[in-house]
Amino acid sequence: MRLHDAGQSVWLDYLRRSLITGGGLERLVREDGVSGMTSNPSIFGKAIGDSTDYDDAIRQIAEKDGRSPLDVFYDLALADVQMAADVFLPVYRETDGADGFVSFELEPRLAHDTDGSIEAATDLFARIGKPNIMIKVPGTDEGVPAVEELTARGVSVNITLLFSVAMYEKVAEAYIRGLERRLDAGEALDGISSVASFFVSRVDTAVDDQLSADSALRGQVAVANAQQAYHRFQLLFSGARWERLAAAGARVQRPLWASTSTKDPAYSDVLYMEELVGPDTVNTVPEATLNAFRDHGVVRPRAVIDGFEVAESVLSLLPEQGIDLEAVTAKLVEDGVEAFQKDLDKLLGVIERALGEARAAEPQASSSLGAIAAAVDDRLATLEQEDIVARIWRKDHTVWRPDPSEISNRLGWLDIPIPMRAQVRDLESFAQEVSADFDTAVLLGMGGSSLAPEVLRETLGTRDGFLDLHVLDTTHPAAIARLARTLDLDRTLFIVSSKSGGTIETLSQFAHFFEASGNNGERFVAITDPGSPLEALGRARGFRRVFLNMPDVGGRYSALSLVGLVPAALIGADLDELLESAEGMASACNGSVPDAENRGAWLGAVLSEAARAGRDKLTLLLPDEMASFGGWVEQLIAESTGKDGTGIVPVVNEPVGSPEDYGTDRLFVAYDDPEGLSELEAAGHPVVRLTAGGVGAEFFRWEFATAVAGTVLGIRPFDQPNVEEAKRATKEVLDAGGGEAPAMDDLAGLLGSLGQHDYVAIQAFIDPTREAAEALERARLAIRDRHTVAVTVGFGPRFLHSTGQLHKGGPPTGAFVQIIDEDRGTDVSIPGADYTFGDLIDAQAIGDLRALRARDRRVARVHLDQLSGLG
Repeated sequence: MRLHDAGQSVWLDYLRRSLITGGGLERLVREDGVSGMTSNPSIFGKAIGDSTDYDDAIRQIAEKDGRSPLDVFYDLALADVQMAADVFLPVYRETDGADGFVSFELEPRLAHDTDGSIEAATDLFARIGKPNIMIKVPGTDEGVPAVEELTARGVSVNITLLFSVAMYEKVAEAYIRGLERRLDAGEALDGISSVASFFVSRVDTAVDDQLSADSALRGQVAVANAQQAYHRFQLLFSGARWERLAAAGARVQRPLWASTSTKDPAYSDVLYMEELVGPDTVNTVPEATLNAFRDHGVVRPRAVIDGFEVAESVLSLLPEQGIDLEAVTAKLVEDGVEAFQKDLDKLLGVIERALGEARAAEPQASSSLGAIAAAVDDRLATLEQEDIVARIWRKDHTVWRPDPSEISNRLGWLDIPIPMRAQVRDLESFAQEVSADFDTAVLLGMGGSSLAPEVLRETLGTRDGFLDLHVLDTTHPAAIARLARTLDLDRTLFIVSSKSGGTIETLSQFAHFFEASGNNGERFVAITDPGSPLEALGRARGFRRVFLNMPDVGGRYSALSLVGLVPAALIGADLDELLESAEGMASACNGSVPDAENRGAWLGAVLSEAARAGRDKLTLLLPDEMASFGGWVEQLIAESTGKDGTGIVPVVNEPVGSPEDYGTDRLFVAYDDPEGLSELEAAGHPVVRLTAGGVGAEFFRWEFATAVAGTVLGIRPFDQPNVEEAKRATKEVLDAGGGEAPAMDDLAGLLGSLGQHDYVAIQAFIDPTREAAEALERARLAIRDRHTVAVTVGFGPRFLHSTGQLHKGGPPTGAFVQIIDEDRGTDVSIPGADYTFGDLIDAQAIGDLRALRARDRRVARVHLDQLSGLG
């Protein structure tokens, strides 16, 4: 990498077993010049807790008695460190011991224990037994004498959690004193190295919280602080005192820039790399930041030196803003130690559960893909050869199409946990603020704007003291009136969520409840893209808050953006845990993981190869607590793949039947092991069993799998070209004043036309009550069992924003049963419109009917009671 020419080493801030065993680490060393690696409890927690890399090792350990979770952690982690050290050993030798190090951190409980740190570090250094190892010691007051003693003993040390220049000077002096002790004792200095890990972005996060939104100092302090530390480095490692040591073979203690991934999306994603380039430095980065710098980073060889005068000026302005930087950095150290202890405790809990499960469980049957297994293996090999996964992470649009339209501007979801991290404290503060004024939140939205919040509400629940969340994604007047009757409008916060800002359903819902709330904008917030009509509307109507989402994230890929996080914050969800879960899965899907072990790539290969083999009915079997997740996956898969005459048909929340209830077009993907699944597997149906991670992890797994499936199916998975057809037809009906309703159809004739690989889609433009849902479910199972076809169920107009794309753009194998109300009984006005909600849902049903028939799809328009004889 170009940084080496400027005297800076790049170390990877990530460690995981499959990265090493699969050759990914060697590739990073060879192709990107990565020359070292750092680790910490958080990194190991994600590696062990969010992957299957360690399952076999944990099972073997579980057979031994007396091993505690902490013992197991050391067994696993030290083995990884030793293997990584072997990969970097050639770098260590080529640089004569100046580079090629792997760092391992002491337990956080030792942060304030000098003697304990010295003893543990000495033991670990010997236990690992590799020359290119550094032991990480926290930069606390108790850590300073430990650094001196360990250096004097010949242990290479990485001093971590440095935030203040004053503490940096103390540890640098401690390193120098340790070298002097060795020299005076007649011991060699040339086998010792050290780095001082100076943390960067966290300083900006902490200081920015104390600055006004328009302050020119925002995003400036962290770099200035680091540049001042570098200036002290230059002074400390020069002059007669240092020259005596250097003559005896001593190496400078290089500043290592840590925490260099950008947390605030308002700043460049390579800010903390570009501004801190300089001689005798190290920058340790996660792979996403490394990829970003490779793509568009600029190397200014003396950036860290040339910025010193500006740095002094920036830091001199802090006192007049009432900011005590020493106090800020002192708190960051303690917060860092506490966070690492929390991460380690969480990891030990994961290991303890894994040990318990391994000791108690019978061996599980592995997933059986049958006839498609070879095709999946071949596909994974092709993905590897064509470097598809790495190119996806580089946001290379040619993975899908030569034309970047609706691809290049839709890939922000890949690294979204990083910018969203910077929003967490603000979202938590907002949630605390509104919980004092409101008891309930109602989300007004459709498709991607509503499905992820619904999953979060149903899977995570509402924490005491936060808002209960209702999701309204219907235009049926009875449902709107029923919800309105249950609300105390004075204690209800409305969330108007729309990426485009022009969704007719959402704006109609808003108009109704805005008038009902007395036109009080303080009871409304918006989530939308910058520059949308909804942003303008929210500001004009005095909304309490307008949240502007990342514009390069499409609606169905927005679960981990503000679209999901704002509602999640309001119900009191742990946003850090949600994003950590997603980050863990992202690590399990990154370009360094071999494709056969890459959770997202493997699932994407299975989905697409099954579809290519005629098993295009993805049947997702979920436990009750994950039922709402099915609706989210349904939209993601159907709207992403259902176009250009191809597509995967998701079938969700269908009870498991007997083998004879299914044709040969099914692929079963199950969480846990539902009753009856083994019988389907034995009958030859391809079956995949997944183990659920956190909800954030599952969001990311399926997003990545869908993106990979799109490359195999040859489609653009981020657009929805046929959704507009129903919207245009709806507008035509409304503009014409409704007109005469279409005649009812012959359901028996439609069902009699079904072929072996067809599917039936029940489209219910009726009041989405529980009773209606139960009646539709009975009809679904009756059709499945009689005709051996997949049957999906969707309430309109909700499905128009999910499976509607598949219905029109996918394969012509669908038969559609449109169900309408016989007697609606009530209607609700839409302020500012010359039509009602009843008119709107009628127009949407007619519009969709016309759009389907324009594409020669088979459709029967019936009343609900016509289905009763089926179930």
